[in-house]
Amino acid sequence: MESLQLKTKLLYLLLSVALGLIVVGFVGYFNLYTMKKHVDTLYFGSLVPLSELGSINDAYHHELEAGIYRWKEGDISDDDLARNLTLGLEHVNQMWASYIAHHKRPEELPYIHYTETQIDIMQRYFEEIRSLASNHTRRATISVVTLSDNVTSIHNTISSLISYEIAAAKYERSILISHHENSLMQLAIMLGVILLGVMGFAWRIFMQIEIQQQQLLESSEALQHLNIKLEQASYTDTLTGIFNRRYFNLVYEREFKRALRAGKTIIFIMVDIDFFKQYNDTYGHLQGDVALQNVAHILKSSLLRPGDFVFRLGGEEFGIILTETDCSNGRKMAERLRFNVESLNMEHKGNKKSGVVTISLGAICITPTASMNNETLLRSADINLYAAKERGRNQVVFTTTL
Repeated sequence: MESLQLKTKLLYLLLSVALGLIVVGFVGYFNLYTMKKHVDTLYFGSLVPLSELGSINDAYHHELEAGIYRWKEGDISDDDLARNLTLGLEHVNQMWASYIAHHKRPEELPYIHYTETQIDIMQRYFEEIRSLASNHTRRATISVVTLSDNVTSIHNTISSLISYEIAAAKYERSILISHHENSLMQLAIMLGVILLGVMGFAWRIFMQIEIQQQQLLESSEALQHLNIKLEQASYTDTLTGIFNRRYFNLVYEREFKRALRAGKTIIFIMVDIDFFKQYNDTYGHLQGDVALQNVAHILKSSLLRPGDFVFRLGGEEFGIILTETDCSNGRKMAERLRFNVESLNMEHKGNKKSGVVTISLGAICITPTASMNNETLLRSADINLYAAKERGRNQVVFTTTL
């Protein structure tokens, strides 16, 4: 009798455990389902700010660019253009302020800061046009090519930010959904095994936890390596393999501030391939890419010190930052770069003077002061580059004063 009662009690206990596990299972399933709904809400909610970025692109194309075209055609007056530009810029600023008001992950900030810089540049550009219109300046002074290039550049910048935001949202959702599906599968296995034997399942669950922990560690390590590779890729120009414009902005600001704090000189060299458009027209864009790669390789291999950096700023334009050196050595380095490129002897029929690919360099060497704007250095190098071209190209214009 006592044995039967014990068996009955054990049966009741087993049924109670089984019932409890079933209840836990249903509660767990409900919670996981609720979590999935929250994930979807988070996913689609994170895409809402992208409409603001799209609105900014529309403003540049339909309000600002289109208005200037109409103005140049004489369809609207100077005052109408000035008013349209004011409204368009206010719309851009409003949408951008709304966009950055949303929560941003730390890894997004470099993209956002770069885009904000480009928006500020475009703000100043359209303000200059508005000023010309307000002063009833002749329409012919506005370059349609420059306008198109600027709008295309900001469009590409914002489109890249949109693509990054969408990719990040999709990636985060895929990871969470994967965890959700794995949790459902594990929950089903756990309930089935426990219903067959509570004690046996305890051992299985500990083993499963151990395996999952190991998998999590391996996944975490793999993700860290992947993040390092992605970060390196985001700083590298895909065509030439040297640093890109995005990384230039980071390094330039860092080295400028470092030179300012330490009271040391900083050298910036702007490089442009001579008659590169003619080169593309003569040999084709594929061979033009090869020329860009060769020039980039020469520039990079000529800079051997850790404090020297070479960047592709865009098109056939390169930028070089030299630190921890003086102006005399900087001048020698600029001349060496010019000579090394010319020594490649790459045929260039469009370069009537030398017949080979050459470069022009504009360089500035200064010791930054607190009153100096870091943009001043870039403008001075650009002015020197223009002077090098005016003097016949394939030469260096190097100055030590602004």
